Amino acid sequence: MDYEVALKNSWNVVKENLVTFIVGLLIAAVGSILIVTIAPLAYGFTSMAVKGARGEKIEINDVFVGFNKDDFIRSWTFMLVYMVVAGVLGQIASILSTIVGILFMFTLPLLVIKGYGGIEGITESIEIIKKVPVESIIVYVITLVLNMIGAILLGVGLLITVPISTVFLANATFELAEE
Repeated sequence: MDYEVALKNSWNVVKENLVTFIVGLLIAAVGSILIVTIAPLAYGFTSMAVKGARGEKIEINDVFVGFNKDDFIRSWTFMLVYMVVAGVLGQIASILSTIVGILFMFTLPLLVIKGYGGIEGITESIEIIKKVPVESIIVYVITLVLNMIGAILLGVGLLITVPISTVFLANATFELAEE
């Protein structure tokens, strides 16, 4: 596949139909407020894109083709399967990410404090977690909440909360690693 050609062709299709695509996208976005319309409107907007890629004339009404009986069923069958699979995998990924975050949280301070290599730091971080699991989870939650507050403050707050949470984590590492 020649990605450059594909991107140029895509841009040309959109450029030639800019208003139609913008209006179609707005209809799909606003219309998706009603949950039942999400799948058919996404199908319809995709139908607009497929017609454009084929070189066919695109019309704003194309965004509504997903409401035809067969297309409505097809779009919702896909959407339900997608939501279940993405939801399950997303939850698994989120849980695994949180577990890894907790297990590895003391590693960087340990690398600095003790001059460990990566594996040694990870190993001791896990040992700390096993030794004081409740305290470790509390440390994790405090650093997470601090940085969420910073992110909520338009990201600028991170300039304050990241240093605070990093020093807090260093202090916690000293204390929990009995340094």
